[in-house]
Amino acid sequence: MRPLLRLPVQALRPLAAAAAVLWLGTAPAHAERFALEYEGAWLGVASLGTARLDLAVGNEQYDAAASIRSGGLLRLFEKTDLVAAASGAITPAGIRWRRYDLDHSYSKKRRVIAMRLGEDNAFRALITPNYRVWGDPPASEADKRASRDPLSSLVAMATDVARTQSCAGRYPTFDGRFRYDLVLAGGTRTRHDGGGYEGPALRCRLQYVPVAGYDLRNENERRRLPQGEIWFALVEGSNVAPPVRVSMPAPVGRATIALKKWRRAFVDVLEPDAARPAGAAEP
Repeated sequence: MRPLLRLPVQALRPLAAAAAVLWLGTAPAHAERFALEYEGAWLGVASLGTARLDLAVGNEQYDAAASIRSGGLLRLFEKTDLVAAASGAITPAGIRWRRYDLDHSYSKKRRVIAMRLGEDNAFRALITPNYRVWGDPPASEADKRASRDPLSSLVAMATDVARTQSCAGRYPTFDGRFRYDLVLAGGTRTRHDGGGYEGPALRCRLQYVPVAGYDLRNENERRRLPQGEIWFALVEGSNVAPPVRVSMPAPVGRATIALKKWRRAFVDVLEPDAARPAGAAEP
Protein backbone atom coordinates (compact mmCIF):
# COMPACT_ATOMS: atom_id res chain seq x y z
CA MET A 1 0.00 0.00 0.00
CA ARG A 2 1.40 3.39 -0.89
CA PRO A 3 1.29 6.13 1.72
CA LEU A 4 -1.67 8.51 1.78
CA LEU A 5 -0.55 12.11 1.85
CA ARG A 6 2.85 10.80 2.97
CA LEU A 7 1.26 8.86 5.82
CA PRO A 8 3.69 5.95 6.35
CA VAL A 9 2.52 2.46 5.49
CA GLN A 10 3.64 1.46 8.98
CA ALA A 11 1.02 3.82 10.40
CA LEU A 12 -1.74 2.17 8.39
CA ARG A 13 -0.94 -1.42 9.37
CA PRO A 14 -2.01 -1.03 13.02
CA LEU A 15 -5.21 0.62 11.75
CA ALA A 16 -5.80 -2.27 9.37
CA ALA A 17 -5.12 -4.71 12.17
CA ALA A 18 -7.92 -3.08 14.13
CA ALA A 19 -10.33 -3.05 11.18
CA ALA A 20 -12.65 -5.95 10.25
CA VAL A 21 -15.60 -7.73 8.43
CA LEU A 22 -18.77 -9.24 9.96
CA TRP A 23 -18.32 -12.93 9.20
CA LEU A 24 -16.68 -15.83 10.97
CA GLY A 25 -15.55 -19.29 10.05
CA THR A 26 -16.25 -21.72 12.88
CA ALA A 27 -16.98 -19.82 16.07
CA PRO A 28 -16.12 -21.55 19.36
CA ALA A 29 -18.97 -22.96 21.44
CA HIS A 30 -20.11 -20.67 24.23
CA ALA A 31 -18.12 -17.79 22.80
CA GLU A 32 -18.55 -14.13 23.57
CA ARG A 33 -18.93 -12.29 20.29
CA PHE A 34 -18.38 -8.65 19.43
CA ALA A 35 -19.42 -7.26 16.05
CA LEU A 36 -18.01 -3.76 15.61
CA GLU A 37 -18.06 -1.19 12.84
CA TYR A 38 -15.70 1.77 12.54
CA GLU A 39 -15.27 4.88 10.46
CA GLY A 40 -11.91 6.36 9.52
CA ALA A 41 -11.13 10.06 9.37
CA TRP A 42 -8.16 12.33 8.79
CA LEU A 43 -7.98 15.57 10.80
CA GLY A 44 -11.29 14.49 12.27
CA VAL A 45 -13.08 15.66 9.11
CA ALA A 46 -11.97 13.98 5.86
CA SER A 47 -13.38 10.46 5.51
CA LEU A 48 -10.87 7.65 4.97
CA GLY A 49 -13.34 4.77 4.70
CA THR A 50 -14.91 2.10 6.87
CA ALA A 51 -13.76 -0.92 8.83
CA ARG A 52 -15.40 -3.85 10.59
CA LEU A 53 -14.29 -6.25 13.28
CA ASP A 54 -15.85 -9.50 14.46
CA LEU A 55 -14.37 -11.28 17.47
CA ALA A 56 -15.59 -14.52 19.01
CA VAL A 57 -13.61 -15.58 22.08
CA GLY A 58 -14.35 -18.68 24.13
CA ASN A 59 -12.52 -20.48 26.90
CA GLU A 60 -10.28 -22.50 24.60
CA GLN A 61 -10.35 -20.92 21.14
CA TYR A 62 -11.00 -17.73 19.24
CA ASP A 63 -12.01 -16.58 15.78
CA ALA A 64 -11.51 -13.12 14.34
CA ALA A 65 -12.44 -11.55 11.03
CA ALA A 66 -11.53 -8.16 9.67
CA SER A 67 -12.04 -5.86 6.72
CA ILE A 68 -11.14 -2.37 5.66
CA ARG A 69 -12.50 -0.49 2.68
CA SER A 70 -11.10 2.85 1.65
CA GLY A 71 -13.50 5.66 0.98
CA GLY A 72 -13.77 9.41 0.76
CA LEU A 73 -10.41 11.15 0.50
CA LEU A 74 -8.39 7.94 0.81
CA ARG A 75 -10.07 6.35 -2.20
CA LEU A 76 -8.92 9.26 -4.37
CA PHE A 77 -5.29 8.39 -3.58
CA GLU A 78 -5.26 4.70 -2.75
CA LYS A 79 -8.18 2.37 -3.47
CA THR A 80 -7.90 -0.58 -1.13
CA ASP A 81 -10.13 -3.45 -0.03
CA LEU A 82 -8.85 -5.86 2.60
CA VAL A 83 -10.46 -8.95 4.13
CA ALA A 84 -8.72 -11.09 6.73
CA ALA A 85 -9.55 -13.96 9.09
CA ALA A 86 -7.66 -15.69 11.89
CA SER A 87 -8.29 -18.43 14.42
CA GLY A 88 -6.40 -20.27 17.10
CA ALA A 89 -6.25 -21.56 20.64
CA ILE A 90 -6.40 -19.85 24.01
CA THR A 91 -3.83 -21.47 26.28
CA PRO A 92 -2.49 -20.72 29.78
CA ALA A 93 0.47 -19.11 28.01
CA GLY A 94 -1.83 -16.85 25.98
CA ILE A 95 -3.11 -16.63 22.41
CA ARG A 96 -1.64 -19.22 20.01
CA TRP A 97 -2.61 -18.67 16.39
CA ARG A 98 -3.26 -21.54 13.97
CA ARG A 99 -4.43 -20.02 10.70
CA TYR A 100 -4.51 -16.62 9.02
CA ASP A 101 -5.92 -15.64 5.62
CA LEU A 102 -5.73 -12.31 3.84
CA ASP A 103 -7.21 -11.10 0.56
CA HIS A 104 -5.94 -7.60 -0.25
CA SER A 105 -6.73 -5.56 -3.35
CA TYR A 106 -4.85 -2.28 -3.76
CA SER A 107 -3.43 -0.09 -6.53
CA LYS A 108 -4.99 -2.34 -9.21
CA LYS A 109 -3.21 -5.31 -7.62
CA ARG A 110 -4.36 -8.25 -5.54
CA ARG A 111 -2.44 -10.44 -3.11
CA VAL A 112 -3.79 -13.49 -1.29
CA ILE A 113 -1.96 -14.88 1.75
CA ALA A 114 -2.64 -18.10 3.66
CA MET A 115 -0.46 -18.83 6.70
CA ARG A 116 -0.60 -21.83 9.02
CA LEU A 117 1.17 -22.82 12.23
CA GLY A 118 1.05 -26.56 12.90
CA GLU A 119 0.87 -28.40 16.20
CA ASP A 120 4.59 -29.15 15.74
CA ASN A 121 5.25 -25.38 15.42
CA ALA A 122 5.97 -25.79 11.70
CA PHE A 123 5.17 -22.62 9.76
CA ARG A 124 3.68 -22.79 6.25
CA ALA A 125 2.59 -20.01 3.91
CA LEU A 126 1.16 -19.67 0.43
CA ILE A 127 1.42 -16.15 -1.01
CA THR A 128 -0.05 -15.35 -4.44
CA PRO A 129 1.66 -13.56 -6.08
CA ASN A 130 4.78 -14.08 -4.03
CA TYR A 131 6.87 -11.12 -2.91
CA ARG A 132 9.86 -10.27 -5.06
CA VAL A 133 11.62 -8.28 -2.32
CA TRP A 134 11.85 -9.58 1.24
CA GLY A 135 13.75 -6.75 2.94
CA ASP A 136 17.19 -6.49 4.44
CA PRO A 137 17.21 -8.39 6.68
CA PRO A 138 14.25 -10.59 5.69
CA ALA A 139 12.12 -12.25 8.35
CA SER A 140 13.72 -15.53 9.43
CA GLU A 141 11.94 -18.83 10.02
CA ALA A 142 12.40 -18.26 13.75
CA ASP A 143 10.77 -14.83 13.38
CA LYS A 144 7.75 -16.40 11.69
CA ARG A 145 7.31 -19.16 14.26
CA ALA A 146 7.70 -16.83 17.23
CA SER A 147 5.19 -14.24 15.98
CA ARG A 148 1.43 -14.02 15.68
CA ASP A 149 -0.51 -12.86 12.66
CA PRO A 150 -1.88 -9.27 12.86
CA LEU A 151 -5.43 -10.25 13.86
CA SER A 152 -4.24 -12.69 16.51
CA SER A 153 -2.00 -9.97 17.95
CA LEU A 154 -5.09 -7.79 18.24
CA VAL A 155 -6.96 -10.59 20.06
CA ALA A 156 -3.96 -11.05 22.37
CA MET A 157 -3.98 -7.35 23.22
CA ALA A 158 -7.74 -7.31 23.81
CA THR A 159 -7.67 -10.34 26.14
CA ASP A 160 -4.57 -9.13 28.01
CA VAL A 161 -6.08 -5.70 28.64
CA ALA A 162 -9.33 -7.27 29.86
CA ARG A 163 -7.39 -9.53 32.23
CA THR A 164 -4.84 -7.06 33.58
CA GLN A 165 -6.69 -3.74 33.15
CA SER A 166 -3.34 -2.30 32.06
CA CYS A 167 -1.39 -1.29 28.94
CA ALA A 168 1.74 -3.41 29.00
CA GLY A 169 3.10 -5.84 26.47
CA ARG A 170 5.08 -6.42 23.31
CA TYR A 171 3.31 -8.41 20.60
CA PRO A 172 5.58 -9.95 17.93
CA THR A 173 3.69 -9.93 14.62
CA PHE A 174 4.31 -11.30 11.11
CA ASP A 175 1.98 -10.52 8.19
CA GLY A 176 3.53 -12.62 5.42
CA ARG A 177 6.48 -10.35 4.74
CA PHE A 178 6.94 -7.82 7.53
CA ARG A 179 7.97 -8.78 11.06
CA TYR A 180 7.20 -6.07 13.60
CA ASP A 181 6.31 -5.56 17.24
CA LEU A 182 3.17 -3.84 18.47
CA VAL A 183 3.96 -2.36 21.87
CA LEU A 184 1.39 -1.22 24.45
CA ALA A 185 2.45 1.17 27.19
CA GLY A 186 1.15 3.94 29.40
CA GLY A 187 -2.46 3.52 30.37
CA THR A 188 -5.11 6.07 31.27
CA ARG A 189 -8.59 5.13 32.35
CA THR A 190 -11.19 7.23 30.60
CA ARG A 191 -14.77 7.06 29.39
CA HIS A 192 -15.95 6.32 25.88
CA ASP A 193 -19.27 7.68 24.65
CA GLY A 194 -20.42 7.00 21.13
CA GLY A 195 -20.90 4.37 18.48
CA GLY A 196 -23.07 2.23 20.72
CA TYR A 197 -20.64 1.81 23.59
CA GLU A 198 -20.84 4.08 26.61
CA GLY A 199 -18.62 3.02 29.43
CA PRO A 200 -15.11 2.83 30.85
CA ALA A 201 -12.14 2.47 28.52
CA LEU A 202 -8.39 2.18 28.78
CA ARG A 203 -6.35 4.54 26.63
CA CYS A 204 -2.96 3.02 25.71
CA ARG A 205 0.06 4.21 23.79
CA LEU A 206 0.63 2.04 20.72
CA GLN A 207 3.98 1.84 19.00
CA TYR A 208 4.81 0.02 15.78
CA VAL A 209 8.42 -1.22 15.81
CA PRO A 210 9.80 -2.73 12.55
CA VAL A 211 12.07 -5.75 13.05
CA ALA A 212 12.58 -7.52 9.69
CA GLY A 213 11.31 -7.45 6.13
CA TYR A 214 12.18 -3.77 5.74
CA ASP A 215 15.28 -2.00 4.54
CA LEU A 216 16.42 -1.16 8.06
CA ARG A 217 19.62 0.35 6.68
CA ASN A 218 17.48 3.13 5.22
CA GLU A 219 17.63 5.94 7.76
CA ASN A 220 14.37 7.46 6.52
CA GLU A 221 12.54 4.21 7.12
CA ARG A 222 14.13 3.79 10.54
CA ARG A 223 12.92 7.26 11.54
CA ARG A 224 9.32 6.59 10.50
CA LEU A 225 8.32 4.75 13.66
CA PRO A 226 4.73 5.78 14.28
CA GLN A 227 3.48 6.01 17.84
CA GLY A 228 -0.21 6.45 18.33
CA GLU A 229 -2.86 5.33 20.75
CA ILE A 230 -5.55 2.70 21.03
CA TRP A 231 -8.59 2.66 23.29
CA PHE A 232 -9.99 -0.62 24.67
CA ALA A 233 -13.52 -0.93 26.06
CA LEU A 234 -13.47 -2.27 29.63
CA VAL A 235 -16.65 -4.32 29.51
CA GLU A 236 -17.80 -5.51 32.92
CA GLY A 237 -17.65 -9.30 33.24
CA SER A 238 -15.99 -9.80 29.85
CA ASN A 239 -12.72 -11.56 29.07
CA VAL A 240 -12.31 -9.32 25.99
CA ALA A 241 -11.60 -5.59 25.83
CA PRO A 242 -12.49 -4.71 22.20
CA PRO A 243 -10.77 -1.73 20.56
CA VAL A 244 -13.07 1.25 20.16
CA ARG A 245 -10.62 3.84 18.82
CA VAL A 246 -7.21 3.84 17.12
CA SER A 247 -5.29 6.98 16.25
CA MET A 248 -1.95 7.32 14.47
CA PRO A 249 0.03 10.45 13.58
CA ALA A 250 0.13 11.87 10.07
CA PRO A 251 2.47 14.61 8.80
CA VAL A 252 -0.50 16.94 9.24
CA GLY A 253 -2.89 16.00 12.03
CA ARG A 254 -3.88 12.43 12.81
CA ALA A 255 -5.59 9.52 11.09
CA THR A 256 -8.21 7.88 13.28
CA ILE A 257 -10.69 5.05 13.21
CA ALA A 258 -13.55 5.41 15.69
CA LEU A 259 -16.37 3.12 16.72
CA LYS A 260 -19.55 3.58 14.70
CA LYS A 261 -21.65 0.55 15.73
CA TRP A 262 -21.36 -1.90 18.63
CA ARG A 263 -23.00 -5.30 19.08
CA ARG A 264 -22.29 -7.87 21.78
CA ALA A 265 -23.75 -11.38 22.01
CA PHE A 266 -23.07 -14.84 23.39
CA VAL A 267 -22.80 -17.62 20.81
CA ASP A 268 -23.50 -21.24 21.70
CA VAL A 269 -22.72 -22.95 18.38
CA LEU A 270 -22.24 -21.76 14.83
CA GLU A 271 -22.17 -24.12 11.88
CA PRO A 272 -18.77 -24.49 10.17
CA ASP A 273 -18.26 -22.38 7.10
CA ALA A 274 -15.36 -21.44 4.83
CA ALA A 275 -12.90 -19.95 7.29
CA ARG A 276 -10.96 -17.88 4.81
CA PRO A 277 -11.59 -15.04 2.37
CA ALA A 278 -12.57 -15.86 -1.19
CA GLY A 279 -9.50 -16.78 -3.21
CA ALA A 280 -7.41 -17.92 -0.25
CA ALA A 281 -5.83 -21.33 -0.81
CA GLU A 282 -4.65 -23.89 1.69
CA PRO A 283 -0.84 -23.81 2.00
